[in-house]
Formats: sequence, C-alpha cells, structure tokens
Amino acid sequence: MTSVNAENKKTIGSVIKAIEIMDLLTASEDELGATEISHRLNLNVSGTYHILNTLKACNIIEQNYKTKKYRLGLKLWKIGKKAREQNQLALFMKPYLKELRNLTNETANLTILDHGEIVYIAQEESDRLVKMFTKIGAKAPLFCSGAGKVLLAFQPKEKQRNLIDGIVFHKFTDKTIANAAALQQELEKIQQKGYAYDDEEREYGVSCIAAPIFDFDNEVIAAMSISGPTSRFHRENTRKWTEEILQLTARISSELGYKGELNRIYRKKDS
Repeated sequence: MTSVNAENKKTIGSVIKAIEIMDLLTASEDELGATEISHRLNLNVSGTYHILNTLKACNIIEQNYKTKKYRLGLKLWKIGKKAREQNQLALFMKPYLKELRNLTNETANLTILDHGEIVYIAQEESDRLVKMFTKIGAKAPLFCSGAGKVLLAFQPKEKQRNLIDGIVFHKFTDKTIANAAALQQELEKIQQKGYAYDDEEREYGVSCIAAPIFDFDNEVIAAMSISGPTSRFHRENTRKWTEEILQLTARISSELGYKGELNRIYRKKDS
C-alpha cells in the first residue's frame, strides 16, 4: 500500500485515499466491491463511493455492470505504457546524450511533447562549474524554449495549430516570442533549417540549441538540446555545436528507421 509521510502537510487526503484504492485493486486478483474496499482500507463507506465514482468517471477504474464490483481501467494501462515508453526512450538516448555532452561540454537534454509543454526525460550534465541543470520531469513552455519550438515546428499542421491556439504567451524576457503570428514565422524558419535556438527567450543569460529526433513513422518523437550560459554560445561555438547536434540527431533518427529528407532537414547552418 501507499505510504505517506505524516509530516508532509501538503498532501490531499482524498487523493491519498484514491491512490490507496488503486493500489488495492492492483494487488487484488479479483474485482472488489465498494464495501469490501472501505473495510480493507478502513475508509468511510460513503466517502469510498464518492472516490470510486470519481475514478470511474475519469476511466481510471471500471465497474462490472453485473456484480457492481470494481477493477482497474484501461486508462491506467495506457498511462503505464506511456511511462514505460518514456523510460525506454531515455535509456536508449543516454549514450547519445553523453556523446553530445562530451562534444560540447555543455549540459545535454532530451525532451518530449506532453499536453502542450515539453518535459525533460533525460539529461547529462556538463562538467563545468557554471552549467545548466533541469530536474527530470520538469516542464517548460513550447514558445520560448529551443526544444519546444523544434517539437512544435515538426508537428502535423492541424496538431500544430491546436497547440499554438492553446498557448498563453508571456514575456519572460524582451526576447520572448509574444504572439502566435511571430511564433508561426519562427516555426517556418525552423522547418527549413532543421534546428532551433533559444537566445535568452525564457531567462537572461541562458541559451540553447535544439534539434528534432524522428522515428520510423517519420514523426518527431523527441528533441535533443544543449543548454548553457549565453556567454559561451558565441558565434564560433554556436556554429560548431549546431553542426554537431544536427549530425548526431540525424544518426539517431536513421537508427530509429527515419526515412525522411535528412539532407534537407539536417543540413549545416549556412550563415
């Protein structure tokens, strides 16, 4: 069963109870009724019904219409499948992240698209004293991060429009893209070049170079990026690092079965 530190005052009791119910259903080989669940977990019967109805409405659990008993729902399986896929992707990319980190001596990141934001799923930190670091699982906006813009640029048009429509623009710095029209122009440039920069768009003093990774379905599945202090992202380093990250992501995409126009998408920066 789920164990919660009693000293953690930021927890929500009903959420904890819901997780305990899911844990119980996970451990049980049989479907369980509401009364049995409440007795096993020492919960109020009425409160148990409310939680079960909420979980059922969210498709987290299912109810047998004949016996009225409960079991785990398909949505949890989908969540688990997604988590496994992310873990597998992070493990697969780990050697490449290390390679990119060693090539540039800047922090290398792997991000994916998740509900209108990017999520960091893997990272290899720079060995430098002054470096960038982001917690695994942290999220960032699409419109003001190199990885976010790359992931957005290579989405199917309809999905891209829907994602842009859902963005609430906010000026983090004077370099932040402020509206959908400006973002669309930037995305068109990224599609042509095959990479994106974040030049202090979210935080002053921080820069990033990002490129997409494609799979055998010719879909963008992740973005690989490097991030570090803007002072180190001068013209010479930026040109060199851009070429290195493009060559690496092209190799990864090929190994994943991508059959798209690598020469066009991953060509070197021409100016």
